Amino acid sequence: MLQHSRQSLTSRQQRQLWQQRRRMHQTRRAMRKQQLLQQQTQRQPQSAHVQVASSPSQGKRTKVIPQQSVTVGRSAHPKHPRQSTPHSPRTRSNFWGWFAYLTRLMIVGSGVAAIAGTALTIMDPKQDVVSSPPPSVSSDLSPNALNSLVTTSNAGQSTQPKTFNSQLDRPQSLFYRWSQEPRLTRLIREGQELSAIKQQIQKWSVAQPGLKPVMFFLNPNTGEYLDINGAKSVSAASTIKIPILLAFFEEVDAGTIDLNEPLVMRQDLVAAEAGSMQYQPVGTQFSALETAEYMIAISDNTATNMLIDRLGGAEKLNQRFKSWGLKHTAIRNLLPDLEGTNTVSPQDMAALMLKLSDESLLSATSREQALDIMRQTVTNTLLPQGIDKDASIAHKTGDIGSVVGDIGLIDMPNGQHYVAAILVQRPHNDPRAQELIRKISKLTYKTFRNQDQSVANPATALDN
Repeated sequence: MLQHSRQSLTSRQQRQLWQQRRRMHQTRRAMRKQQLLQQQTQRQPQSAHVQVASSPSQGKRTKVIPQQSVTVGRSAHPKHPRQSTPHSPRTRSNFWGWFAYLTRLMIVGSGVAAIAGTALTIMDPKQDVVSSPPPSVSSDLSPNALNSLVTTSNAGQSTQPKTFNSQLDRPQSLFYRWSQEPRLTRLIREGQELSAIKQQIQKWSVAQPGLKPVMFFLNPNTGEYLDINGAKSVSAASTIKIPILLAFFEEVDAGTIDLNEPLVMRQDLVAAEAGSMQYQPVGTQFSALETAEYMIAISDNTATNMLIDRLGGAEKLNQRFKSWGLKHTAIRNLLPDLEGTNTVSPQDMAALMLKLSDESLLSATSREQALDIMRQTVTNTLLPQGIDKDASIAHKTGDIGSVVGDIGLIDMPNGQHYVAAILVQRPHNDPRAQELIRKISKLTYKTFRNQDQSVANPATALDN
C-alpha cells in the first residue's frame, strides 16, 4: 500500500508539473502571437478602426487593426477576430506541441539507452562473449597461432581479404579490442606476415649452428610484419637502455626532472666496460640531459646507473614498464650486466618504438629529443648496414658475450617507417651473429621499401 501511494503521489506530481508547463507554453504562445499581431499592425496603413468595448470605469479604447485579415499561425480568420486574441488556445498548435514533446522524449530515451549500454560494455566487456573471449596475443605466440589470426602470403603477392570470425567480431568485441588491445597486438591480428622472407631467414639460421635469432619487424603503414620468436624473453644487454631513456623523458614531461639538473656520479654507480664517465673523479656532476646522451650515444654504463638511480631504482622502473604493457622487459641488476639477467623481448621493444613513433607516450618535444639522441648512436655496424644511405635510423645496440642485438626505428625515403628489433643468442662473442643481423636487415629493408622486385626471391637477392 505504501509503495502504491508513493507511485500515485509521483504520478500526481508529474501531472501537476505537466499542467504547469502546459500553461507556461500557452502563455508564451499567446505572447508571441500578440507580438506578431502588433508587428503586422504597425506595417499596415491605419485605414480602419474597430471599437473595442471596455469596462465603464475605463471608458472606450480604440484599437487599430488592418482591414485585411491578420493571419497568426493557422487559427486567424477575418470574420472571427476573437480567434486571433491571445486568450484562445489553438487545437492544432496543441497537437503539434504534443508531437514535438513526445519526439523529444523518444530521442532522450534512445540517448540514455545508448549511454547505459556503453557503460555496461566498459564495465564488463566480456558479458556477451561466453564461448569466445576477445583475442589477445599471448607471451608465447607461435607461428601457428599467428597464422590463425592473419592471412599470410608470399612477398610480392597481393594480400588476400581477411576472414573475420563472426563470434570474435561482434560490435562489443570490436569495441573491446580497439579500446583495450595494445596497438602492436591489433597490428599483428590485422596485418600480413612476410612468410617468404621468414622461411628464408629460418633457413639461414639452420645453416648457422649455435645461433638463435629472435626478431620482430613491423611496417605500421602497410601492416606487413616479420615475427620469429618475437615474444621470447632474452638477455637485453644494452638494449635495456631504450626503455630507461623513455622513462627519463616521461618524467621530464611530468615536470619531476629538469634537463639541466645536476646528477652526481657516486662510487656505487660507477661501472666498467662501456663508457667514458667511469674515468672521471667520483663526485663529478653531469646534467640530466648530458647523462642520457652518454647512455645512448656511447652506451655508457655509469650514465645508465645514474639514471636508474634518479628514476627511483630498478623496481619502480619495472613497474613502469609493466604499465606500458611490456611483458618481458625487466631490470634485475645494474650495468654492466655481463651475465644477461636483464631481459627484453623483440615484441616488447617493437611496441615501445611504436609508442615513440606515434607520440602516444611522450610529448612532441620529448619525442624529438629522444629520437635525436638515438640517431647519435656511435655503433652502426648492425641494422644501419642493411639500409640505404637516403634512409635514417634511430636505434640502440646491445652486445655481451652471449647475445648481440639492435633495436631501431627506420624512416624510408618513400615516407613510410618500420620498427626493427632483433637479438641473436650465440656462443661467446661469435662474430657470425653480427653478420646474420646485417643480412636480415638488408632483406627486410628491401622488402618494406619494395624497390627491388628480386626480393620476391630473397636468397638470390642477397647472395649476389
